[in-house]
Amino acid sequence: MTLVSPSGEQHGKIERTQVCVFGSGPAGMTLAHSLATQGIDVILIEAGGQYYDPASQDFYRGRVVGDPYFDLSECRLRMFGGTSNHWAGWCRPFEESELSENPNLSITGWPISLKDLAPFQTEASEILEVPNDFQDIEFGPDLRHFMIQFSPPVLFGEKYADFVASSKRLRAYLNSTLIGMSLENNSVRNASIRSHAEGEDTFDWQVEADYYVLCLGGIENSRMLLWINEENRRGLVENHDFIGRFWMEHPRATLGDMLLSEKALPLVRDGFVNFALTTAAHNSLGLAQARFSAFELGHGRSKQLLADLLCTAPETSKYYLSLLFDKNLHCGAGFYSEWEQLPRYDNRVALDEETDQYGVPRPVLYWTRSDFDRKTITEATKLLASQFAELDLGRIRVEEWVADDEAIPEQVQPGGYHHMGGTRMSTDKTHGVVDPDLKVHGSDNLFIGGSSVFPTGGIANPTFTIVQLSLRLGEHLVQKLRL
Repeated sequence: MTLVSPSGEQHGKIERTQVCVFGSGPAGMTLAHSLATQGIDVILIEAGGQYYDPASQDFYRGRVVGDPYFDLSECRLRMFGGTSNHWAGWCRPFEESELSENPNLSITGWPISLKDLAPFQTEASEILEVPNDFQDIEFGPDLRHFMIQFSPPVLFGEKYADFVASSKRLRAYLNSTLIGMSLENNSVRNASIRSHAEGEDTFDWQVEADYYVLCLGGIENSRMLLWINEENRRGLVENHDFIGRFWMEHPRATLGDMLLSEKALPLVRDGFVNFALTTAAHNSLGLAQARFSAFELGHGRSKQLLADLLCTAPETSKYYLSLLFDKNLHCGAGFYSEWEQLPRYDNRVALDEETDQYGVPRPVLYWTRSDFDRKTITEATKLLASQFAELDLGRIRVEEWVADDEAIPEQVQPGGYHHMGGTRMSTDKTHGVVDPDLKVHGSDNLFIGGSSVFPTGGIANPTFTIVQLSLRLGEHLVQKLRL
């Protein structure tokens, strides 16, 4: 059995392995599994236990400065399988336009392209248990049906528990927290771990490895890298101020209601249908990208929507009344958007003065939506509405703040728990924290996995791309270890 909570007998010991991975969410678990199945010795360090524990979850408390955002102790999970334990299962790989530089926007573009991720799409689909089919339907030059596949969803702790427990190559330690790293020249010499077992005091031990990989999530990666760098007199990351910068979410807002025509209704799957403007449309408007998700309304809400339409457009309403009553088709829908947030230097993760139970500074998240973020969604929604009518996909009624181009209301849900950026990928240290192979600039053996390396957020949910990047990193580390 190698899925363990260490006992006090571990105190002061040094464990040796080839690769040490921190975090058992989609990034860390995918990487650890990939390495172990290819014959690499791996230690997987998970700060939480096998199940949710409020005392452990309290380590994730932090502050938010700026726009209203979720409680940081609620939007991520400290347990085996990580935040996949509250993942909804939406899957889609990034496309070339999400990785390429937007000609109208600064600080966009990834240092890798689709050809670097595409070889791992089939395996990522198998891991996430979705069909490898993401073909969009183009309705015209400005609008498309945006294909999303739905995972069961896969909970990574459950999916890989048996493998971890029986593997001869993978040792997973629960209730074990990374509290620091020691450096030697440009390499991590060892990692310090603090563990606890039921009924025992905490105890410290160390891991020595050829390579270390932080897969702690889109806030913790920045937090721990900042802390490790501070503890080592900024000897790990020379361009220290870049750590935590360009943090992003997918801002989210309910935008109004729609009536779907018979042309659009067949696209509804699992109660949802997703639309997006084409890349050409976004670029022509000078916008970032946006995704629109329509969800079925109850019969009562649909009737009210039709009644409202009857007062303003009686001839048009007759068609939708026939769909609802004569053909018994569920044509009423609400819709919301999650859109790409422009990466901004001031949106960042920083260290607070308050520390957690182990003395590590808690995170402070500085996050605001910009005027450009508001412009992206209001202008994109107006084009969506005009395209719906022109292409006979339906009719849309938007919220007043969208129609009048007003500020995004504070009471809207701020995002989708999609924590991206902070340790962004770049070709050189002057523009980011990790290189295209996800190695920290200036380090010989420290890597970072997960969505914190995203230079931009795109409009696809991040989990699929996280898995692809972990598979790619696994292949890279195997090659280095076998040289």
